[in-house]
This record gives sequence, structure tokens and C-alpha cells, in this order.
Amino acid sequence: MAVNARYTRERRALGIAALAVIFIFMAENIVRGYVLNMADVVSWWRFALPVFVAFVGLGVLLAVIRFGGSARPAHPAVLGARRTWTSFGPRAGLVGAGVAVVALLVTTITAGVASSPDSRGRYIYLEILIPNESIDPIRPWFYGWAYGVPVLACLAALTAVTLVALHLNAVRPFLRPETAGVEQTARSGIAAGAVHLATAAVLLALAGAWRFIASSGSISGLVVQGDTPQSGTYEAAWRYAEFAAIAGWLAPVVEIGGFVLLLLVIRQLRRMPVRDQSPALTTQTTDSEVVR
Repeated sequence: MAVNARYTRERRALGIAALAVIFIFMAENIVRGYVLNMADVVSWWRFALPVFVAFVGLGVLLAVIRFGGSARPAHPAVLGARRTWTSFGPRAGLVGAGVAVVALLVTTITAGVASSPDSRGRYIYLEILIPNESIDPIRPWFYGWAYGVPVLACLAALTAVTLVALHLNAVRPFLRPETAGVEQTARSGIAAGAVHLATAAVLLALAGAWRFIASSGSISGLVVQGDTPQSGTYEAAWRYAEFAAIAGWLAPVVEIGGFVLLLLVIRQLRRMPVRDQSPALTTQTTDSEVVR
């Protein structure tokens, strides 16, 4: 029962955190799109929000592990190899999470460098020049520093809390030598859920950023109406317009991937309770020193 209680609380924390990311993400989109007047408002939170909610969720998981799942065992197991934050983490999942974090980091920094400030110093514009014409550049709203800096702050916090949670999940003592094998399986599930939750939040933020960049960077012309000498149609294109278009095409795929990962985490709410191993399997596990 102690084994079951320890890991059920942690799975529940992960599942609720994944549900919170989905519902808060959807609620924010509905409120921002249909309720609030967002004219001239830098809505930076629409990109940072999923990352921040995942950070809070993993912070709760970290607290559950630290104060409810790291009790000193009455019969400590003999440790073998040293455990680290990678001991129970899914290898492919860790690589995928790293790729997602780097993609969001590079996207945010690159877009920030390409952005331009408005009259109030907010880096929210992308300047697209009209070649061979004395016409002011096109200045659409863009994923600049005003949006990117909060995302980078939340991304750093999420990365840190994920690494700490994975480390604490790995190094805490097993309850008893005979439960080491089944606890390893449970800890692998916790680590996978934490990695999937963090990756999903980053993918949602990345998809939103790519969609915003595509809507701004894919502008290809300017129409000036009126009786002035400058009236007419002018061609204009950002030099990275092709990359912006590709990002726009990939954004829905990335977003769907994020939601799929969140649904995988939510499945942990329905997982069967952790049960102790049979005596035969217990003996085999202890003899092979699976406690690492």
C-alpha cells in the first residue's frame, strides 16, 4: 500500500497538470479572441502561458516527491550504480525535449533580433522594406522581444524544475529492497510523464510563435490607395519569408504533437495502482542488483 500511495499521488499530480495546460490554453484563446479587446495590447502571455502552467505543474510534482515520496525507508536497499536525472528518463523523450527547447530558444532569439521597436520602445514590429521606393517600410506586428523575453524566462524556469524533478525522482531511496523492481517501473512512468508534460508545453508555445511569425513574415506586397503620386501596388518581401511560410505550415503539426503528449500524460490518471512484486520476481530483482 505504501508503494501504491507514493506513486499514485505523483501520477495524479502529472495528470492534473496536463489537464490544466489544455484547459487554460483553450480558455485563454477563447477569452482573448472573443471577449477582450486586444487592440494595441502586447499579449505576450499567449506564448508563455503553456510553459508557465507546465512549470507550476512540475513544481507541484516536485513538492509531492520531496515531501511525500522521499521518506527514509525502514529497510534501505543496497545501492548499486549511481543514479542521475537520466536514470529513469525516456531516452527518446529526453532527446525530443532537448530539440523542442532548442527550437523555441533559437526561434525566440532569432525573431527578437529581427524585430523593431515602436514609438514606446516595445519590440513588436517587423520592418519589411519596399525595394527601390521612397516609401516607409511595412511594419506588421511580430514575435519580437516584447513577446520573447517572458517566454525565455518561463522556458528557463520550466527547464530547471524539470531537471530537478527528474533528479529527485531518481535519487530518492526505495521503500524496501523487495519493491525496488516495481518502483523502478513506476519511476520510469513518472519521469516519462514529466518529460512529456514539459515537451508538450514547449511545443504549444513554439507552434504559436511559428504561426505568428508566418502571419507577419509572409507579407508579399503593399497597396497604397488614393490620389497621391505613391498610389499603386508594390512588391515587398522579408528576406526570410520562405522560412516563415514553412514555419506556418509546420505550426499545426507541432501543436497537435503537443496535445498528443498531454493526452499521454492524462492517461496516467487511469493507470492501474502500483503493486508489489511476487516473491520469485523479488528475489530475481534483488539478486541482479537492479537497485541502481
